[in-house]
Amino acid sequence: MRKKYFGLLLFWVSGFLLHAQISIDSALSLYKANFPQEKVLLQIDRNVYTSGETVWLKSWCMLDGQPSYLSSIIYVDLIDEHGTVLSKKMYKTDSLNSSPGNIELPAELKSGPYLVRAYTLWMLNFPEFIAKKNIFIYASDYRTYAKEKSKKPEISMFFFPEGGNLVAGVDNKVAFKIVDQNGYPIKINGTISNDKEVVTEFSTLHDGMGFFTITPEANKVYHSNIKVSGGASLQFKLPLPVEGISLKVDNSNNNRISVFIKRTETVAAVYNKVKLVAQIDGKLVYGQMLNLNEGQFVASISKKNMPPGILQITLFSENDLPLAERLAFISNYSIVSPAFVNEQVNVTKRALNKLSFSIPNNRSSLLIKVTDATSDCDTCIDNDNILSQLLLTSDLKGYINNPGYYFKDKSIETLSHLDLLLMTHGWRRFDWKKILANQFKQIKHPVESSLNISGMVTKSDRTEIVKNGYVSFIIKTSDSTTILADAKLTDKGEFTLNDVNFKKKASVAYMGTNENKKTYIVDVKIYPSYFDSLNKTTDQPYLNLDTIDLNNAKNGLAAFLADRLKNIDTTGLNYLGNVTVTAKKMSPEDSLNKHFAEGPFLMGRGINPAEYKNYRTIWQIIQAAVPGVTISGDPFNPDVSFNRYQALNAFSDNTASGSDETPGVVMESNGIAYFLNGQNVFKDIINTISVDDVAFIKVLKHEASVLGAAQGAIAIYTKDGVNIGANPYDKTFSKFEKNGYSLVKEFYNVDYNLSPNENKNIIDNRNLLLWNAKPIIGKDGKYHLKFFNNDYSKKIKISVQGIDVNGSVILGQQVIQ
Repeated sequence: MRKKYFGLLLFWVSGFLLHAQISIDSALSLYKANFPQEKVLLQIDRNVYTSGETVWLKSWCMLDGQPSYLSSIIYVDLIDEHGTVLSKKMYKTDSLNSSPGNIELPAELKSGPYLVRAYTLWMLNFPEFIAKKNIFIYASDYRTYAKEKSKKPEISMFFFPEGGNLVAGVDNKVAFKIVDQNGYPIKINGTISNDKEVVTEFSTLHDGMGFFTITPEANKVYHSNIKVSGGASLQFKLPLPVEGISLKVDNSNNNRISVFIKRTETVAAVYNKVKLVAQIDGKLVYGQMLNLNEGQFVASISKKNMPPGILQITLFSENDLPLAERLAFISNYSIVSPAFVNEQVNVTKRALNKLSFSIPNNRSSLLIKVTDATSDCDTCIDNDNILSQLLLTSDLKGYINNPGYYFKDKSIETLSHLDLLLMTHGWRRFDWKKILANQFKQIKHPVESSLNISGMVTKSDRTEIVKNGYVSFIIKTSDSTTILADAKLTDKGEFTLNDVNFKKKASVAYMGTNENKKTYIVDVKIYPSYFDSLNKTTDQPYLNLDTIDLNNAKNGLAAFLADRLKNIDTTGLNYLGNVTVTAKKMSPEDSLNKHFAEGPFLMGRGINPAEYKNYRTIWQIIQAAVPGVTISGDPFNPDVSFNRYQALNAFSDNTASGSDETPGVVMESNGIAYFLNGQNVFKDIINTISVDDVAFIKVLKHEASVLGAAQGAIAIYTKDGVNIGANPYDKTFSKFEKNGYSLVKEFYNVDYNLSPNENKNIIDNRNLLLWNAKPIIGKDGKYHLKFFNNDYSKKIKISVQGIDVNGSVILGQQVIQ
């Protein structure tokens, strides 16, 4: 959507250019170069759920209006009212720096507001830019919650003098915002008065916002007066008038912004010459020295060739002291609208619908969402879409109600409401005073392009660092891939193993080596990773979205939520609206197999030692549990042999086939291989293990061929915390578990053609009919989608959002009915 805007015309008055390049311009350039500002655009399927549901999401990481080239990992968290992180996900982004994702809401969650965050590690240096979505979760305790959490109606009013200060003796435009106890806008009117008289009236213009004009007198107190139900009156005090300088901006012209400056006469000598500066996205696009004593109170800023977004207009003193500031929106944006084709449209009960669409650039990252639109207007775009996030909400402080409204069109009314919004919300980017004084943020988190393991190595006394050496790693991932790697030490004794990329979890074994004394034990300290240590945050939900009347469900979403609350006890069931799929209950052996075994070890016969409490050794348990295994000789170091021709398949649901052979497997002379917690060991190690320390046993006969074991394999898994055969004076590997990239759940798209009688007697009241966060383009160059209607929707909305390789925003929708 944004191009590289080089050669922007700067309007400078002679003598100002050189000075600004040393101070204002250089400070801005330094900030831009050293603190590139990534943004994560986050979309979720809706903002109200019931416990046990799935939050479907997609995120895009952007930098300067294009897919970011910095970070390659996006974090997503679910946070409760106490700042506790209830769920955390870590996604590796694709070539366009985007990723689908999902959050499984635990069934035991309580009713209340929650927060979904999305960000990169680099963005933690600028926490005000973290993408946040407030959601509300309804659970079985909702009736109790609603009774306990009900708030007494309250009204709050906030004042925002244009430019920042209410200046005495001159005309001031004062914006205001009025909200209720939950932070939602209120439509209201009232008066402004001092201690003697009413000086003006006001009324809200849009979403609780409005403005009035006032010429305040010095040393006088002004307040608003609002009549509320019951005849009561509320008063809110305005900021105290000060002597100084004011800034007024007129952004109603399509081609230019007019700036008007006024000052109190008492400060004329102090503010003789001032500098007017405008910047957007860290680029200085306007600068002019104004001599107020010569009548230069008006300036004009051309919008031509400016990139879209928020323009920061600041008035400085001659000595670079910020005096007044105003935000204005540059609406030079354009969007790519998908060209929809309705191939088969039918809104009757459970009917099949087919649509297609095309876009100019197929190197795009898209999201397709299909929902019930019974209560929506035909022209409404999503309340918080990626365009509003990219150009508006990511740069403003505070809650913005329905930000998508400001991008529905470029009419005079819409743009005037957008201008009013900018007067009532703070600026997130930076503080001029701080960057002019070289007071920049302290960077604590690096740019992150892959997973890594880092730490420090010291001698065994843990005081003296080891400078010449390395740390060896054996990393076994959940798909049984083994990664062997060494990380060299720096002169500070530190190490970093980069590009450790895997999904789910991995078992990491590590051992440090001092090159000067290789047999000596050294201490390896692993630095905790951000993701593994994330449990608490200062962020909390800041908006209560409990606004749906579930007792009088008047639209499809309310009916869907109300119905789920009736069936909130979902033990053993997976819900798709009211469409249910009964889950198969796992046996204890299968549960242990899923918990301990990986890869080839998922095959074969699983043994739960808890079922063989009367046996004294591992070998006795194996002989009793598995036919075809012969145990003879010394009971504590027996001879073990397999009958290769007696199949074990009848004893397991976990049998699979494979063909990969692992070379270099340690086997006994009879061809049997032994494994302890996934590591190949000698049988002597197994002999030392107490049966009380064993959590699970696997026996593989012909399945062991994929491990390279000719005659079979026996795998032992010990209980957590058991350290087998460890001599405190032996140099050995230590071990820890590390989280990898999160898996993405696939959205289940109901297909009534395949199963026309599926859930025939159950009401299908799905609100989300389709969620495709990674659509694939067809051979004909078009994107194709199909979905089945639920049992009640008569109007359905198909929305498409995305970013192409050049940063162009793709945004469009189709309503069928």
